[in-house]
Amino acid sequence: MRHKKVLTAIGAIAAVGIALTGCSSNAPAASSNGTVTVARLSGSDEKWKAIADKFHELNPGQTVEYTIIPTDSYNQQMGTRLSAGTATDVLNVFPGSGNATAVRTLAKNGYLADLSGESWASSQPESTTSPTSYEGKRYMFTDVATANTLGGVYNSKALQDAGLKIPTTYPEVLTFCADAQKAGKVAYALGAQTQWVTQLVTYALVPTDMYSKTPDFNQKQLNKEVTFQDSGWKDAMTKYKEMFDKGCFNKDALGTSVDNQTAMVADGRALGAIQLSTMANSMTKANPALKVTLAPLPATDNASDTRLGFGLGVGWGVNAKAKNADGAKKFVAFLASKDGSAMNADKFGVAPTGVVEANDINKLEVPFVKDNKTVPFPDVDWPSPQVQNLHLTGIQEMLGGTKSPADVLTAMQEAFTGALK
Repeated sequence: MRHKKVLTAIGAIAAVGIALTGCSSNAPAASSNGTVTVARLSGSDEKWKAIADKFHELNPGQTVEYTIIPTDSYNQQMGTRLSAGTATDVLNVFPGSGNATAVRTLAKNGYLADLSGESWASSQPESTTSPTSYEGKRYMFTDVATANTLGGVYNSKALQDAGLKIPTTYPEVLTFCADAQKAGKVAYALGAQTQWVTQLVTYALVPTDMYSKTPDFNQKQLNKEVTFQDSGWKDAMTKYKEMFDKGCFNKDALGTSVDNQTAMVADGRALGAIQLSTMANSMTKANPALKVTLAPLPATDNASDTRLGFGLGVGWGVNAKAKNADGAKKFVAFLASKDGSAMNADKFGVAPTGVVEANDINKLEVPFVKDNKTVPFPDVDWPSPQVQNLHLTGIQEMLGGTKSPADVLTAMQEAFTGALK
């Protein structure tokens, strides 16, 4: 049976890349009228070359020149370039306010051009308005064709060979981890050396542990009525630590990069990883024969409680001081067009129209979208990038044994509350 559902619950996950390998290019930001300089996260080079070629075909007077920046250094590099006035015409921007290159953070500092009046803006899904706007104006485009789900990304053959099934309750998760060890496998590869990866397990658990019970938690937190450490966030963080302690992840997780995490799933050393759905691209690139299955990560002993993290990925903004502003806006408009969206669409995301269709990959996820059991990524409304920074570093310290779940959450809350003053 094929289910179709327009994406209705979306959010942002800060500081994560849809594709993650590659090297930095320090090409100068200066551009002639016929060159659109674009800063993007590394990866998917063939796709982005095709997009640049198609854009040039449709706009013969314009040529795209990419500056490729690794995900882990993107915030720092882009922040430096923007403040120095050397940033590209177009740049990757994250929805919400959760990190240093999130749309509200950049727009507040005057770094982004207002795109509210662009022809494509009025046709965007209503649910994208808030995460892409600041003070009532839209400053970025992000395509629902590249929306992410967050949960288990499983190697289907490795699961079958181990004789194991995807867990549907949290007790089953712990049993799954123990059974994987008996089979000589890692249940979930974890690349916690790559800092942004550390947040994903928390973000996969909190939809069930926190937001299924208190969907308005973010607003209550902004109203100073609730805190991280005295809520379902503590349950999620405690489970994260329990999973680590009980061997759900590779023993050297803190010394494992995201690239190695990907390789572990691709070659079957790990049965899966708790990751963004779009990371399956990297896995299948490493092993073209790989078949993956996506599923939410359960957090309670009742399968009906489970909620799926579902959110917008990285999008695009135009530098307020773009040297080729006209070309920059044309490039973003192309990405927002039917042709551009189709070229950028991700088979592990959703269709260019924002419709989710069941297939062998996402068949375990679609019912959650169909039944509105999805939760936006939580950091979209965080008032300061420091909250995320403390989450990322705090998780590494928690896994290393120097901080407790409560310690991490208390530090995050102090930064959250401090940003509200």
